[in-house]
Amino acid sequence: MVDGNQRFIDGTTLHYKFYPHGDTKDIQDQEPFAIVLGCSDSRVPIETIFDQSFGDLFIIRIAGNIVAPSQMGSIEFAISKFKTSLVVVLGHSNCGAISATIDECIKKHTYQTVFILLLIE
Repeated sequence: MVDGNQRFIDGTTLHYKFYPHGDTKDIQDQEPFAIVLGCSDSRVPIETIFDQSFGDLFIIRIAGNIVAPSQMGSIEFAISKFKTSLVVVLGHSNCGAISATIDECIKKHTYQTVFILLLIE
């Protein structure tokens, strides 16, 4: 991760073509045109799948795309601070959090966690 961060700082990333020090955008400013509530699954890199760059999206990531008070507070903050009017709830295939919740509802496993039980309620 340290090496990857250094490549990012140097503008020599291997996987993404972001140019944080280029002429196209000052990354000090945020002007997100959309708020995206997405899963924390590492296979769903939100900026990448929507082909967006720094400051374009206000992203909130949580397993299963649930909206607890803290996520709602983040959404309200972005609407208030940035006047962002588009809110996207991004689901994806093979979501482990959703699968675990469905599995819990159907099979009543003994590994129930407080968080899964709250989702089911």
